[in-house]
Amino acid sequence: MAIYNHSEYKPVLTKRYGEISMKNPDIRQIEHTISSLLPNEEYRRVCLSLFVESLLKANTYGSDKWGAYCYSGGVRLLVGSLIVFTVHKEGLWLSLDKQLLNEMKDEQSLLEKSKAWRWERGKYSEYEPVPSRNGYYVPSGESLDIWPIIRDFHFEYIKKVANKYVWLRSDSQKKHSPELLAYISNELGQSIPGPSYSDTPETNVLKEIEEFKRTNKELPETERESIIQSRIGQGVFRSGLIGYWKRCAVTGCDSLDLLRASHIKPWRDSDNAERLDNYNGLLLVPNLDSAFDRGYISFDNDGKIIISDVLKDRDRNKLGIHSRMRLRTVEERHIRYLDYHRREILKK
Repeated sequence: MAIYNHSEYKPVLTKRYGEISMKNPDIRQIEHTISSLLPNEEYRRVCLSLFVESLLKANTYGSDKWGAYCYSGGVRLLVGSLIVFTVHKEGLWLSLDKQLLNEMKDEQSLLEKSKAWRWERGKYSEYEPVPSRNGYYVPSGESLDIWPIIRDFHFEYIKKVANKYVWLRSDSQKKHSPELLAYISNELGQSIPGPSYSDTPETNVLKEIEEFKRTNKELPETERESIIQSRIGQGVFRSGLIGYWKRCAVTGCDSLDLLRASHIKPWRDSDNAERLDNYNGLLLVPNLDSAFDRGYISFDNDGKIIISDVLKDRDRNKLGIHSRMRLRTVEERHIRYLDYHRREILKK
């Protein structure tokens, strides 16, 4: 847990973040961005104070549930996989719990009568698992009396999102800015808790796969697997293969943007750990990737290419596939996957 302590004008942090000085250029940039968006100091402090209220509420459900970051348009609080609070020049954008709004018509009516609140018209598919109504609030001395109403609906939404999603997604964890919390702590003169992410990116992805399955049971199995592969697994898997192979596993081509991350034992046949195992993958140029994926080529345990008899000579030549090709390296942990590919995928 990181604690940002204003009394020392710098945050007291775990080793994960290190000590952050208020002279840190990232903090200076955050200060410039927020001050430009919210030039009135009193209004800025009110907005940031309400932001911290939501942050503290999110933290009560777990220090791995949330994150905050600054971008060119303002400041955001994420819980689970959703943005729940944004501070920007139009005011405060908040997600409110749709079910509670429907149950409390009188309070909803008070919001709608207030000049300080307006509903957002846009709808976002990512909020469908936890239904919300989103809107903008402009705090002022005259409108602060409706904040408790907004807060009740907003806090209910944070609770439901925190209960729906077991942790903050790994890609969102990377966005979290300890420098932002240091700046806010200094601006408001109060200590602010920081999140704690203890898992490795690979562990987080495995958890996200399970969470996605759990929270999207209504989708057909084939559609779920396709989304998991494209949105969750492929990025980490590809990064791991780039780190291992550094270039095409056969040709040595090092134009990484042209190379494809190919599973040896296919995604559909692998368990979650195998799906992210670097030894279950080859980094290949597109023609070899397609031929390997469809079983027109494989490799023996020494790395020598095996070309299926189904692939005609004229097509081999056009694809640039020849019998002298081989994997640049084969380790013991590759072999069980290569065995599977030759047995189950290679066209006979």
